[in-house]
Amino acid sequence: MAVNQIHTDADTIDYDYENDSLFLFTKGAEHKHSLVLDNIIIDFGEGNYIKGVEIQNASKRFGVSKYALKKLHQINVNLNVSDEKLELNITLTLEIRNKYLPKAIVAADINEFNIPSGTMAMSCGIC
Repeated sequence: MAVNQIHTDADTIDYDYENDSLFLFTKGAEHKHSLVLDNIIIDFGEGNYIKGVEIQNASKRFGVSKYALKKLHQINVNLNVSDEKLELNITLTLEIRNKYLPKAIVAADINEFNIPSGTMAMSCGIC
């Protein structure tokens, strides 16, 4: 069985300090549907690729201060899909005290939306 692999480069990262929500998305992509996985909203475009991700309560989820999230250097999102299960891995690289510190979270659930099997990824680096 061929494994579907889709990678999208996000063009926008936005952190809402007041609401502690981190957004990663591609501008202009058509929205098809959304999936909520452990307070993380994943938006899909046509062809079932990731077009955006919102991480609610981001500072608490990653165990860092809100201020640290303003110093985001890179973010990588990987969604592994099987017929039965969805597994989301999000890794941030933050600049804290002039050092780069990786932080990661994982969320999983059953694939009740029948998303096609494969691997989807989205990433964005801040320069």
